[in-house]
Amino acid sequence: MPHPDSPFSQWAVYAHKDDTGFGRMASDVRSVLGFGHHLAIPSERLVDQSIDGISERWLPADSSVELVRSLLSGLEGILFFERPTWHPDILRIAYELGVATVCVPMWEWFKGNAPEWKYCDLFACPSHFTEKIVRSFGFKNTCVLTWPLDLAKFPMRRVTGQARHFLHNAGLVDADDRKGTLDTIKAFCRIKRSDVRLTVRMQKIVPLPPIDDRVEILSGNLQNVADLYLTGDICVQPSKMEGIGFMVLEPVCSGLPVITTNYPPMNEYVQQPDLRCRTKWFKRNAFATHWIPHAHLKPPSIRNLTRRMEWAAENDMTPISNYNRQWAEDLFDPSLLRERWLQCLTQIATLKKPE
Repeated sequence: MPHPDSPFSQWAVYAHKDDTGFGRMASDVRSVLGFGHHLAIPSERLVDQSIDGISERWLPADSSVELVRSLLSGLEGILFFERPTWHPDILRIAYELGVATVCVPMWEWFKGNAPEWKYCDLFACPSHFTEKIVRSFGFKNTCVLTWPLDLAKFPMRRVTGQARHFLHNAGLVDADDRKGTLDTIKAFCRIKRSDVRLTVRMQKIVPLPPIDDRVEILSGNLQNVADLYLTGDICVQPSKMEGIGFMVLEPVCSGLPVITTNYPPMNEYVQQPDLRCRTKWFKRNAFATHWIPHAHLKPPSIRNLTRRMEWAAENDMTPISNYNRQWAEDLFDPSLLRERWLQCLTQIATLKKPE
């Protein structure tokens, strides 16, 4: 539980409490920034983690207006992810109570015409690309804030020598294969070398392309996120579309070299041009999101992805590994993160006045 003297002790994160990206983001907000409360949204795809019933309370979408008012009373602000309608009335009620509202938008699903946005005080954008999309809808109440990633969750890896063990973390493979799982397997199987191997981790098994005996498929949910990065020489994460892109960012922060697509925000994390895979010249809308025109996918070039892997197998990964970890320690220094977030969110809370 965050320390009661935290400047964010009367702020709440309104998000899932599970092993999805949003659940892990909520954990970061509490552990790094020191948010005092968690209003928990029931998980949509995985098992809920338990709550303490004191600083953590359930607030599902069908909660009564009376319960929402009760849980928001006394708070300085709430921070939520992606969309304003986790509960249909929460932003309006927060506005009436004088509670500041901050959204961390995921650019790919951002619906800028939602009427509830009139009650949102600030869009805390985790990348410059995200802010560009949000501002394209006419919003000016934006700022770019580095995501408060908790480095303490990850191992400190020091990879040496040429890459031999490739890793790919797929998570839940969706209809669009947004993480590039099938592309990774296809590209790896084109490598001629017999002294390399690929481990693919996914939370649930899905149909896969033909694989050879150099490819290992593991399924299931790991209890500790650090376990994803304890082994291997390099991660291959050619995502086609990401909001923050934790499966690219996290291995970089662990000191692992990472091959990804040369497309934002992924290429904001991978600093080495030799590890950025070219994308195909076209882009396409994400599955079932034709009503969000900017929700587009940039598929990787399979041929170029194979070349990136071959390059890693022929070159020393030591300087890349060392650079990645130092880059992470500089960017995600907890004191600097708290100072910047405090500057932005405190100003919002101070200016917030009840109607």
